[in-house]
Amino acid sequence: MDTRIARLVGKTALSPDTADFSLELLEGRFSGLEPGAHVDVHLGQDLVRQYSIWNWSQDGRQLNIAVKQEANGRGGSRAMHALQCGDEIALGTPRNNFRLQPNTHADAHYVTLIAGGIGATPLVAMARELANARRDFQVYYLVRSQDLAAMDQQFRALDLGDRYHLHCDDTDGQLDLAEVLRSMPMGSDVYTCGPEPMLNAVLEAGSVMRGGTIHFERFTALADADTGRNDSFDIEIQSTGAMLRVSADESILDVLKANGIAVDFGCSEGLCGACLVDVLDGDVDHRDGILTPEEQATNSYLCTCVSRAKGDKLVLNL
Repeated sequence: MDTRIARLVGKTALSPDTADFSLELLEGRFSGLEPGAHVDVHLGQDLVRQYSIWNWSQDGRQLNIAVKQEANGRGGSRAMHALQCGDEIALGTPRNNFRLQPNTHADAHYVTLIAGGIGATPLVAMARELANARRDFQVYYLVRSQDLAAMDQQFRALDLGDRYHLHCDDTDGQLDLAEVLRSMPMGSDVYTCGPEPMLNAVLEAGSVMRGGTIHFERFTALADADTGRNDSFDIEIQSTGAMLRVSADESILDVLKANGIAVDFGCSEGLCGACLVDVLDGDVDHRDGILTPEEQATNSYLCTCVSRAKGDKLVLNL
């Protein structure tokens, strides 16, 4: 796994539970710094977390991520918040599974960004890009209360005027998402990131859209992603013909690593896309939160960290 060492050069509180981290490479420059990209942060042995990049320097040496401390999380956010300026950590190469699409159709010029909580981080970068490109768009930032609006000042710094809407549940009630989507011009696209209940509400409200596409990114695993039955199955490695057994209590990724087969990985929750591999044969029991239903239906690839076989065997392009 390709990593580079970066130093924490800035740490700023954005809200009671969220801080901004400015990380600078000791050597070299990053590629792939663009709206929607995220970076792997290596916080310890087998402790790798992905965080969206909301800002970066023009020379590619420095980037910013905002991290919410989760008291009941798995340790990644606590490790991040324990860092102090001057500490050095390893960062992976930025990847992007939530890319802002170019404006290629005259009737698809309008964009709506809907951010929930810390899910605002990739959408700040998108809003900046859209503003610089002079595209027509609007932003809705949904939070429980104003004191928890960690990225509010970052949005306001873009000078968006009435294109920016901060919606606080405790003072404004629930936002009528169907009305927001219904009022968009025909062919408009939506980009949304936030907690699963909000994403589900946006997807449900999408039935009233007049064309366009909803692009979304999750930052937590699907609540029901691991409720299926775990049976044992075989995986065949296409390059060598090796047949490996995946038992009920193992993941494909576990078996690949145990047999010395190199495959990239990151979150181990089916969210980052690092461990995607091509499937040459077999039906996949998809349990990830990154592939669209259409992509899953092709059975062309899978996330080795969470997905399994529906049948007796999968043939992997490894």
